[in-house]
Amino acid sequence: MTHLFATIGRRKPQDDFSFSLPSSKSISNRLLIIRFLADSELKISNLSSSDDTLLLKRHLAEIKRRIILTKRRFIPTKRRMVSSIRRDSFVELDCKNAGTTCRFLIALLSITYGKWLIRADERMEHRPLMPLTDVLKRLGADIEIAGSGRIFPLKISGKPLSGGDCITLPANYSSQFVSALAMIAPYTQKGLSISLSDAQVSKPYIDMTLSLMRDCEAEMSLSDNNLQISPVGYKFKDFEVEADWSAAAFAYALVALLKLPSLKIKGLRAKSLQGDAVVRVFFEQFFGVKTLFADNYALLSYSKASRENNNVATIDFKSCPDLFLPLVVTAICLRQPFEYKGLDTLVHKESDRLGNIVAELKKIGFKLHSDASSLAIYEYETSLFDNKKVLETDSYNDHRFAMAMSLFASVYEKVIIKNPDCVEKSFPNYWEELSKFFYLSLS
Repeated sequence: MTHLFATIGRRKPQDDFSFSLPSSKSISNRLLIIRFLADSELKISNLSSSDDTLLLKRHLAEIKRRIILTKRRFIPTKRRMVSSIRRDSFVELDCKNAGTTCRFLIALLSITYGKWLIRADERMEHRPLMPLTDVLKRLGADIEIAGSGRIFPLKISGKPLSGGDCITLPANYSSQFVSALAMIAPYTQKGLSISLSDAQVSKPYIDMTLSLMRDCEAEMSLSDNNLQISPVGYKFKDFEVEADWSAAAFAYALVALLKLPSLKIKGLRAKSLQGDAVVRVFFEQFFGVKTLFADNYALLSYSKASRENNNVATIDFKSCPDLFLPLVVTAICLRQPFEYKGLDTLVHKESDRLGNIVAELKKIGFKLHSDASSLAIYEYETSLFDNKKVLETDSYNDHRFAMAMSLFASVYEKVIIKNPDCVEKSFPNYWEELSKFFYLSLS
């Protein structure tokens, strides 16, 4: 069912001090690609139910159904599938506004026998993709723009890629480019050498990719930021996907904003593959939220004494851009001075997250210090928090933007958000979880 608005009212009397997180979309999507390449049927436990993961899963099933497996495809497989489609017909796959799905599939399909046509939403035309296609074409991939768009529709004719080259990508390019190339590297003829940068944005996501590849027995070495991946395929194993630390940021925000004495969250791991696990450090240092880990859950608690009230919260989001929005709204609602940096990539997300939050905050009346890579508020006018009645905002069809703006319910009597269903992209049950803390209606 499509909901046009989410209306979030005053705080509820609470008797449920728990918060259920989705499983990690980032881990799920990488495991799906690796499992496909390994030609494995092993189950991935606790796979994400987000729109992006379900879309990727459907597309991989369709690809597997339609391709003709031969000994030339990847590494010799134990079985063969015969497709009834003509070799010269294109199979269409719509990636909508799913950046990870699109980037991973472009790389995968470049080495997958068949003819493929990738479509996407208009927003994807403005998100970075061309550097990935350029690198793949330098490796010999057959990729071309098929229509009048800047990128889409994109035609790909799968073929063996020689590999062997050393690939260098500027540090400000999406980590998903590196991950997409790394995951297919074991199935190129000579492997790949990828030069990494110390200044690489979102580097923890690359580390996540490489860790999962190693778990599936990919052969690689890393020396002086040069990643060498050998042409030896995966041996897929059973996996259980951990809870999503990016989504956990919203639970941490609720504890800080509502000063909750405790909040239990299942599935969070202290030792995590996810770089966004750093969120617990930020919230303890600047917002007074402590974390205690048990066997299969984390217990969050608010402690005013541990909050650094007098210090400007200074955070560089270069490695964790998905944490920016909940941390902005939390700081504002708590009147916490902040200086947030490393925001260059936010313009390329599901929406222009930096530009849109600046626009919404200016409507309210906040005095901001901002440029293309930073946002700061050093002092607050008390009157801006007086008589807060109703806040109306667009979600910009961006899941994290909608979830972040909902946190303003901690200071407004009512928050109305347009197109709330966009949260299904990463956190399908978000509104259900939020309704434990606020009166909420979807209409």
